[in-house]
Amino acid sequence: MPSLPAPEPITELEVLALRSGVKGSRGLWRGEQVYVKTLVSDDPDRIAMFHHEGEVAARVSQPPSGHPLVTPLLRHTHDQLIFPFLPGGTLRDLARCGPMGAEAATEVTWGVLQAVAFLHARGVTHHDLKPENVLLVSGEARMDAVRLVDFGMSHATDLQLDIHSGTRMGTPHFMAPEQFQGVRGDPRSDLYSVGVLLFDCLAGHPPYEDALGWLVGISENRAELPGPPELHPVMQAAIQRDLNARPQSALEMLHALCVARRALHLPELTG
Repeated sequence: MPSLPAPEPITELEVLALRSGVKGSRGLWRGEQVYVKTLVSDDPDRIAMFHHEGEVAARVSQPPSGHPLVTPLLRHTHDQLIFPFLPGGTLRDLARCGPMGAEAATEVTWGVLQAVAFLHARGVTHHDLKPENVLLVSGEARMDAVRLVDFGMSHATDLQLDIHSGTRMGTPHFMAPEQFQGVRGDPRSDLYSVGVLLFDCLAGHPPYEDALGWLVGISENRAELPGPPELHPVMQAAIQRDLNARPQSALEMLHALCVARRALHLPELTG
C-alpha cells in the first residue's frame, strides 16, 4: 500500500458515532460539509480494515469512473476517510416509520441496483448491503436520493490482498448464505441482499427471524412475501439459497423489477 498523506485539518467537528475503533464526525473541510471517519485504534486488524475501505472506496470514486448513487471518497489520509456530508438519514431511519408502499420501495431498490450494477462492473462486491448503508438524500424514498456507503467489507478483484478472505463478516439478516460460509467476491451475494432490502422495505422486517438458523441451513422458516403479488417473483428469485437460482446480474434483476413495476402501472424508471 503506498504511503498516505498526513491528516487534513477539519474544523467545526461534531462527533456522531464511535464504533470498532473508528470515530465518525461531521465537519468542515475546504469549505465543504463532510463526514469524516477517523481511525482511533492501534489494533493491526482494525487498521487494515480501515485502509481496505479507503482503497475500495477510491476505486469507485475517482472521476470519470464515479457514480452519482455511490458516495464518493474525497480524501484518504493516514487516519482519515473523508466523504461529503449528505443530510437526510438512512433507509433504516425511514423504515422505522413503518412498511413502505410498492412505489417507494421499488424506487429505492431501483437506485440500489443501479449503484450495485456500477460496482459489479468495476469488480467490486459490496458484501454489506443493509438499510444502514443506504443513505437517502433529504430522507426521501426516491431512486435519485439513494447513496451507497461503507465499503469496509467489500471485495475488489484488483486488490492483491483480500483481508477478509475466508471470513464470515456481514450482517446476518441481510447476508447471503454463501457469504456466511466464507465465499467472497460473488456479485450474486449482493443481489440476495438487495432482495432482502426490498422485502424489508415492504414488510418492515427481513424475511428470516432466525437469520443464523437460515444461514447454517437448520431453519427454512420464512415470513410471507410482502407487498403486491407482482413483486413476489422479484423477491422470491433474489433470496434463493442456490446462487444459480438467483438473478445472475444486477441488470437482470433491474429488468425483473421493471416488469413488476409495469404490471403495477407504476411510472417507468430510467438511469
